[in-house]
Amino acid sequence: MVQRADSHDDVYDRQIRLWGADAQKRMSNARVLYVRLTGVTCEIMKNLVLAGVAAAVCDDRPYPEAVREMPCSFFRAGDMEAAAGGASGEGAEPDAKKAKTAPKTVAAAIQPKVEELNPLLAGRNSIEERSLASLPDDYFAQFDAVVASRLTVDEAKRISSCLQKVEEGNKLFIVTDTFGLDGCAQLDFGKGHTYRREVGKDKLSDLQKVEPYLPLEQMLGAELAGATGRWDKQPPRILAVHRLLMEYWGRSDKPTDFAAFAQEWLATNKLPADALDLASLAGIARHPEVSPVCAVLGGMLGNEVIKALTGKGEPANNVMLFDGMDGGCRSFLLKGKE
Repeated sequence: MVQRADSHDDVYDRQIRLWGADAQKRMSNARVLYVRLTGVTCEIMKNLVLAGVAAAVCDDRPYPEAVREMPCSFFRAGDMEAAAGGASGEGAEPDAKKAKTAPKTVAAAIQPKVEELNPLLAGRNSIEERSLASLPDDYFAQFDAVVASRLTVDEAKRISSCLQKVEEGNKLFIVTDTFGLDGCAQLDFGKGHTYRREVGKDKLSDLQKVEPYLPLEQMLGAELAGATGRWDKQPPRILAVHRLLMEYWGRSDKPTDFAAFAQEWLATNKLPADALDLASLAGIARHPEVSPVCAVLGGMLGNEVIKALTGKGEPANNVMLFDGMDGGCRSFLLKGKE
């Protein structure tokens, strides 16, 4: 007896009840690009693929070296050891065959894992194994959202600039990382993004735009020393750490003395020398990710992507700061030059 495959509406029934059929249709037609996978972006991808949003993974880093410490259920330790040549004994593949079949990049390694999550997306998920630098500027415009980790400031500015050129101007771009018990996300919903705010049960406001709006390219160019607000008389510590680590991780010739590098960075950005705990940050910079932090922040950011795709709900404008010490996550508005 052949079992009937679950239909689209059967699988997404609870989501349709929650968001509505139109919102689910938008999600099912959308594609999100993930640039360089980390624990937090894998959590976002898992949540969205299960919700029916197709994924494209751009990650040419070598597998398994690049993800050996990633807290992610996609990559099991045994799989990584086998890929690294650790499998042996009876039944093990010959070395020549194993070399041909083993995935060479993170994108290739995760592809079958993503396909397993949601069979309804078969044929819609994809991978990109070219380097980020070699991709043409118009490559990013084909996606409804771009979620990235471990970018340099220059790489993030380039993607932001490319998305700003899209005529509709409504492409979501998120740059996020976690480090120790903290995490940060910088979000750009696009100058043309509109949304309806929830004003009561089953009630939505008229169309609104994200205001004030600042492209991520300009956010990354803003002076950190001036990043203050009503509740922040000093630049938020978590935002400063994220920017520092983006600069550090992006260095091909990483300094052996992290503290000296960080002190120079603080001086360049006109921040107090004692603004950050550099002693603890040195270890975090080398081994940054903690699984529960990735899971919590990844869940929140997955919700922000759904807001962007459906146009329902007020988006976080334009920085999210997660503090694992108290479990709180708040938004911070990074302003441009006035």
